[in-house]
Amino acid sequence: MPQRPSNREMKALFHLGEDNVLGPDDFKDVGEKVFAGMLKKKWIEAVEGQADKYRTTEKGRIIHDEEVYFTGRWKR
Repeated sequence: MPQRPSNREMKALFHLGEDNVLGPDDFKDVGEKVFAGMLKKKWIEAVEGQADKYRTTEKGRIIHDEEVYFTGRWKR
């Protein structure tokens, strides 16, 4: 069972994607520490040629989708 993401990790995973490339500077309350933790868990990967920019990996997209389904947010 994958580790549940925190609210800040969920916020970042929600806005990131294969095409959407963002970094800690693009969020008001999600910092480098959160991105470092997600990078360590292999939920995101660094984008070549762009400093401090990341995109989700397949594992990160699956965790986000399962978490949204698991918490029942689609019902509320």
